[in-house]
Amino acid sequence: MRDTNINEFTENDKKYMRIAINLAQKAKGYTSPNPVVGAIIVRDGIIISKGYHKKAGCAHAEIEAINACSNKAALKGSRMYVTLEPCSIYGKTPPCVDAIIKHGFAEIVIGSTDFNPRINGKGIEALQKAGIKVRAGLFREEIKRQNEIFFKHITAASPFICCKIASSIDGKIAAKSSDSKWITSGQSRKIVQKIRQEYDCVVTGINTILIDDPFLYPRKTSGNEEDFGSAMLPDIRKGKQFYRIVLDSGLKLPFDSNIASTANFVKTIVFTSNKISKDDFGHGAGYLSQKNIDIVKVNSYQSENKKTLLLDLKEILGKLYSDYTITSALLESGPALVTEFLKNNLIDKFVFFLAPKIIGGDSNFNMFSSLNINNIDDVLRINFETVKKIKTIGSGKGSAYTDIIIVAYPSGRDIKCLQE
Repeated sequence: MRDTNINEFTENDKKYMRIAINLAQKAKGYTSPNPVVGAIIVRDGIIISKGYHKKAGCAHAEIEAINACSNKAALKGSRMYVTLEPCSIYGKTPPCVDAIIKHGFAEIVIGSTDFNPRINGKGIEALQKAGIKVRAGLFREEIKRQNEIFFKHITAASPFICCKIASSIDGKIAAKSSDSKWITSGQSRKIVQKIRQEYDCVVTGINTILIDDPFLYPRKTSGNEEDFGSAMLPDIRKGKQFYRIVLDSGLKLPFDSNIASTANFVKTIVFTSNKISKDDFGHGAGYLSQKNIDIVKVNSYQSENKKTLLLDLKEILGKLYSDYTITSALLESGPALVTEFLKNNLIDKFVFFLAPKIIGGDSNFNMFSSLNINNIDDVLRINFETVKKIKTIGSGKGSAYTDIIIVAYPSGRDIKCLQE
């Protein structure tokens, strides 16, 4: 069905859908490979129940809201506000439309159609055939953005890739000596931990590990913690699946690196070249496998300057999606790998953290490596979604801000361009 004219939605409609959106947001990072969804049930202008989808395999938002209603008789003739079209298929749970029809709802207000090819309007059609009034499209673009990971992977069969970059205001990610701790503030690094939690994995390259020796897992604080277990976010300790992905064509990952040393706590996958020698592979893979690290060979090719062996990024993303059910990745690496993702048109989103610092031209550590762009007309363009100042930790009214966070999307890759 076509979206309902925005003028047909009342202020109360908007209020209730806003509550449903906020409910859905509570599960951000926990529902993969499913979307985040919130639902509100209203009768006579009063919210009588609400729910949200907490994680894959658990009840969907509509069922959560229905089950949470103590007086099931009150459901008949009531109105439900749900951020995403109710499902009409059997998966790990029965179709939500069946429960909605069974309980005799009078109307369903839907935020966005579910672009899953198996649904994509079929849920709405089933509700209408049962005589239930349906209005759709309220805060549609916002809800699509909220579920950008789901909509990308369900239509493209590939993970959603977000690239995070922290730099000085002049675009340097490190000083001349390669020192990068810390360009951005503690508050910015704390935000990064929250962002990591929203993705299925972090992707990095071997050079980042050799230079910075990072941990790359969602943690409670912004610094590297000696007590790894206590530093981990509670959800990771309790079993939320999170992966660290290392692209290492020569299998040079140090056995005593922070990544290797903590692989028993956080699942780690190393992708290497299928051209690596048997001796190098056998030596490296043997030690790393003992540390519970998966070693996966993929196709590779020489870089343009013939100095670097590059891994096939599309093959890697395909394996992450098909073999590990990874639907999203946060790319945190140096300029060479970021640029390869960019050249291959694989980045869906950017998050830039810009510090009010100038490093200058002595440093060769730029955000990106060469893109061979000679003319301004040929530049790669991005669209700014949000630009925000980050408030200094502990600052009060009128206090200073430090760093800027910019959320941006490559031109032509914004959510409106996803299959509809």
